[in-house]
Amino acid sequence: MTTTITSLLQALHIIPTPSIKQKTSQSVTTTNKSNVSLTATSLPEICLKIVAQHDDYSDCWIVVYDRVYDVTNFLQDHPGGSDIIMDYAGRDATLAFHGTGHSRDAIEQMREYLIGELPSQERIFRTKNTQVLLKGIPE
Repeated sequence: MTTTITSLLQALHIIPTPSIKQKTSQSVTTTNKSNVSLTATSLPEICLKIVAQHDDYSDCWIVVYDRVYDVTNFLQDHPGGSDIIMDYAGRDATLAFHGTGHSRDAIEQMREYLIGELPSQERIFRTKNTQVLLKGIPE
């Protein structure tokens, strides 16, 4: 099953094929909606079990590329409507996000809603062996 998922992600260019060498990780600073400066290494770890508890219009979290976003205040402003995000509330929305082709501005706006990242054992896209080709996704 893992091999099938990996093959699918490689075909979608979400993860690199084994022949592609990866750059070393860098610590990048981001600012969340509380204007607190966070580096990727200092983000709190939030497990999927906790994310799953935030799945309604008054409290909506999603996961994109193994990072957790609180998009509650963005639901009403989403150009495609809140229902699209609500389809993934409390879950991983990476493939839906990736497949939509969001603008550079939309990708940059994600930084405002970043609240944490998945623990290493729950990550799919950013693991020790594989780093996803993020194409501008905020670090």
